[in-house]
Amino acid sequence: MAFKALAISAGVVAAGLALPALFPGTWLALALGSVLFGAGILRLYSIQHDCGHYSFFTNRAWNDLLGNLLCLFSGIAHSVLRYNHNLHHQHLGNLDHRDAHEVYVMTRREYEAAPLSKKLFYRAYRHPITLFLIGPVLIYFVQYRWPRNTRRVSVRDVLLQNIAMFAFWGLIITFLGWWSFYALLLGSLLAGSFGIFVVYVGHNFEETYWRQSGDKTAHAAALHGASSLRLGPIVDFVLLNFGFHDLHHLNAKIPCYHLKTCNASIAQDWNSAAIDVRGALSCLKWRLWDEDTNRMIPFPHSLRRDLSLDWRGRAPSAEL
Repeated sequence: MAFKALAISAGVVAAGLALPALFPGTWLALALGSVLFGAGILRLYSIQHDCGHYSFFTNRAWNDLLGNLLCLFSGIAHSVLRYNHNLHHQHLGNLDHRDAHEVYVMTRREYEAAPLSKKLFYRAYRHPITLFLIGPVLIYFVQYRWPRNTRRVSVRDVLLQNIAMFAFWGLIITFLGWWSFYALLLGSLLAGSFGIFVVYVGHNFEETYWRQSGDKTAHAAALHGASSLRLGPIVDFVLLNFGFHDLHHLNAKIPCYHLKTCNASIAQDWNSAAIDVRGALSCLKWRLWDEDTNRMIPFPHSLRRDLSLDWRGRAPSAEL
């Protein structure tokens, strides 16, 4: 199953690069190639992610080898990705370690007590345009070149990964042409946008789980702090079952190619937070964690109201 998943993913990536090379200057070929390459990148990222958990292969050395090879496509050094992602698992749902999560969240009380400048920054940060359009560009071209915890994990790995990735880009341009390179860049950004959306919905639904360190349990965080995306078989194929995120957090040793069958086998006893397409889109309105109701909520005031209250020098009260 592992080699089959890898072969299919490599085939999708190869098709995405081949189309623009075979039909250079053709916008349709570029568009299709970008979509195919982006789909393949999402699959390869899921595989690299599993390699970081040492779950894709049973052999630990094979996981390390493949994970380091796949960083050419994901854009981030494998050792740093593994370290940061394991922090995410360790601190899932922990309000005292929110820096370990992909998408930062403020509590309602923090937001209401914050100065106007911080409120405006947080509003801009949580806007869909920032998260899903600007964010992927900054992550791929800036953050991944020197990821968080690089000095703690391995500066050498990050530098070698950057050199290898730029060399790989040069080979693509030399042997396949600029249009294949354009498909690589566009496909990577498409994959980044959709990938961030999936991660966002995976933890940013209304009844998710956030607690202080003393009150948080790993089991409860896995059961209630991650969702199960039901976006259809095509999305399951593209994500390599990454959407079954709650089950993954409950047991990270289940490889991606077994997640769907494992989920089906325990469906009757599994009270998962299933989210369909409509539910996924509705998650965009949840911006703050309310400590009193233990739910995600929208912003308690409009931007105009926040500006007005700050101008008058009054602290806003919650309007839920």
